[in-house]
Amino acid sequence: MDDKTYKERVNRLRELDKVVKTLDPTIREASFRLLQAYVTGSKTHTDPNVSGDEGSGGSSILGTFDHDKPADNVLLVTAEHFRKYGDAPFVLEEVRTTARNAGLTIPERLDKTLTAASRNGKKLFAKVARGRFKPTVHGEKFFKETYSVSKGTSVKPGEDEK
Repeated sequence: MDDKTYKERVNRLRELDKVVKTLDPTIREASFRLLQAYVTGSKTHTDPNVSGDEGSGGSSILGTFDHDKPADNVLLVTAEHFRKYGDAPFVLEEVRTTARNAGLTIPERLDKTLTAASRNGKKLFAKVARGRFKPTVHGEKFFKETYSVSKGTSVKPGEDEK
């Protein structure tokens, strides 16, 4: 890469950084992937179902399942969270944002949906704080069997590694 190209890309990266910093942390990664062609000056095709999260399996499961019930779409979205971040707690707004971005219909009262979610008499989610939930052991098993996902190991943006 010559000096001129290098300087152009650095300037474009700085511009992109200013924009991405203003976005919701849950969509920053996807936004950067969407705009990476601007940085390199090339025309690249970006697949919206491919995640940059290589350590967690790579591609999203959101486009591969079709549910008729809005409550089942909530389980799908939370399974995607599990695939990326394991049993890390999530807030209701994360579920809403992910569902909205994927074009999925979900119930308005997510808290009630998650509290009531169970299979074979076992609760799938535990409430860890107001508006924060995490999958139970039974929920993890359900995700693995139903959606064929494995437990993610990535750290959520904005959270420190423990």
